[in-house]
Amino acid sequence: MWGAFSSEWIKLQRRSLLLWGFGAGLLFPVLATIFTIERATRTPQLFSGHGIHITYAVLEQPNGLVHGVVDVSSLIGIVSLCLFAAAFATEYSQGTLRNLLVREPRRIQFLIGKFLALVLFILIVVIVAVGVSVALAFILAPGKGISTSAWSSSTGITDMFQAVFHAFLAAVIYGLFGAALGVLLRSPGLSIGIAIAWVIPIEAIIVGAIWSSGSNWLPGRLLAALAHGGNGDSTYYHALLMLAIYAGATAVAILALFRRRDA
Repeated sequence: MWGAFSSEWIKLQRRSLLLWGFGAGLLFPVLATIFTIERATRTPQLFSGHGIHITYAVLEQPNGLVHGVVDVSSLIGIVSLCLFAAAFATEYSQGTLRNLLVREPRRIQFLIGKFLALVLFILIVVIVAVGVSVALAFILAPGKGISTSAWSSSTGITDMFQAVFHAFLAAVIYGLFGAALGVLLRSPGLSIGIAIAWVIPIEAIIVGAIWSSGSNWLPGRLLAALAHGGNGDSTYYHALLMLAIYAGATAVAILALFRRRDA
């Protein structure tokens, strides 16, 4: 397992992956933080709350520090999904899997080691993304006249760590589903395309036109609720329970498939 972990970690240190992973992971929280603070208003407007315009009073709450990060935490999860899907499917498309299994013939340990390396990478991406977003919020807020005193309170710090945990947990489950598609389809482009198509337009069409209560059961909607710590579609604990069931079933199925299928 350690061999698979270390070999994957070496690949993750390539400049292209570092720029892509950290670049995409940082882009959304940074932009969300800038737009949230710069477009904040003193009085409620038509698109207040979680829309484009948000009031100073909302941002001055303890959780206002990570408001931008929470709003785009699902996008960080999609970055994780693409990374995991590409990492697992590429071993097939480039023909490197056979050579790797010669060095680590225990297939289950190989898969787990590779997965854990990607989990560590995503954890670092989430921590850095939240850290940069938090620093940027403290820099920009005073210039807009937004009080930051509640942000550094014990409640504000707790809210920040909860945002990191929720974003990371959702990103890991996004990654698990991406890894499963990578192993199942063995094509990076196809795996990523199907995953994004399902999470973004297909689930929206299902909920909007076919199954109005699907937000409580569809994995993409549940992941969005988990990343936000609960939302109007589903509570945090319901999303966590359902996703634990989905993730467990997915992991067992993919481990069984990978163990028996020819590389």
